[in-house]
Amino acid sequence: GGALEWSEQHHTEFKLEKTVLICLSREYILSEDNPRKTVPAPHPAITIHNHIIQPSKSHKFLSLIVDKNLNYKEHAAYTLTKDTKYTMACTRMIQPAKGIHGKLMKRLFEGVIIPKMLYTTEMWCSGLVAKSRSNQRGGRGARGFTSQMTRVQHMATLLITRGLRSSATNMLNAHTNILPFQQILWKACFRVTLRMATLPSIHPLAKDIQTAQNTICSHC
Repeated sequence: GGALEWSEQHHTEFKLEKTVLICLSREYILSEDNPRKTVPAPHPAITIHNHIIQPSKSHKFLSLIVDKNLNYKEHAAYTLTKDTKYTMACTRMIQPAKGIHGKLMKRLFEGVIIPKMLYTTEMWCSGLVAKSRSNQRGGRGARGFTSQMTRVQHMATLLITRGLRSSATNMLNAHTNILPFQQILWKACFRVTLRMATLPSIHPLAKDIQTAQNTICSHC
């Protein structure tokens, strides 16, 4: 039944080899080998037409790596690697004798690197912003990611200003008129929140967003 029955009726076969199973759960149980240690709870596999699909820890869906704990650590690491690669590629266009001007490099950073850096930021970046303080759980990992992304931005501002590597990050941000990376995260999250809050009442998501807003306000 369901999707498989529909595929047979419409002569559209699904590739079960490409089917991925992810069990979204943060449940931990005591280890059988060491009772003092906890391990992730096991999840059963599923069988579709004699094809066994084992649970996967993560999967890339629409350029977003979704993991079973929904903490998006793998996607954050993937984003850091990708943005570092883009920034390093820009060094080929910045040469002392020939190359593009710093203003063009700034436009490239703001128009290409930052949008790719913060793609689907409303999904995976909001938790990092909320955990940026040390008195909250997970704050150390969030600060670590932010500091690493700040280094990538530091590389870009050095290319824009052609300054020394020992130049202070705050000074480079001021000269290039670029916000600190933590503020860029806040700005991206606020932009998405504003868009959702101003959706018309006829939008399919307007009712659910209003319900979520009322729930949050009731707990404030």
